[in-house]
Amino acid sequence: MSLGDRDAIPGGNPLEGFAAAEDQRMQDRYAAHRTAISVGGELRAVLDISSSGLRMQAPPGSRLLGDEITGLLVCKAGGADIRVTVTGTIVRIDPGGETVGLQFSTLPPTHRDAVDAIIHMLERLEIEASFEQARRPKSSPPMLRAAVAIAVFGVTLGIGALYLTIR
Repeated sequence: MSLGDRDAIPGGNPLEGFAAAEDQRMQDRYAAHRTAISVGGELRAVLDISSSGLRMQAPPGSRLLGDEITGLLVCKAGGADIRVTVTGTIVRIDPGGETVGLQFSTLPPTHRDAVDAIIHMLERLEIEASFEQARRPKSSPPMLRAAVAIAVFGVTLGIGALYLTIR
């Protein structure tokens, strides 16, 4: 039997129905630092965001693909305090149902500008973080210990040689 054989697992294809969990966003995503969305009076973390939608903790209540959600998107990253109301449709429910993907509905221009401002802020923070990481020395603890051991050995040899020449 092969994995593609429908008879390999009794009951048919167990992955049927998970097609909604496939990645559908074409725009760049940015990790959402200090960004949340208030839905139905409850705050939910936003995990990542793009110009076409976001991934968030599942909203309160039972939600299905195609459900429309309206919430207040709040970003307090990088010293900003951007708040904008967004509306979107659930287009993805991760297996386990802990997170959902929301595709934005048509947003008014001012709301779109606010979402773009959030994205630019998060993009800037990602660039700064990668720059900081690139500036850090790449030494690992074992390499550092080896360098210290070699330095101590060299100093000991030098002191020994100095002692022998003075004597």
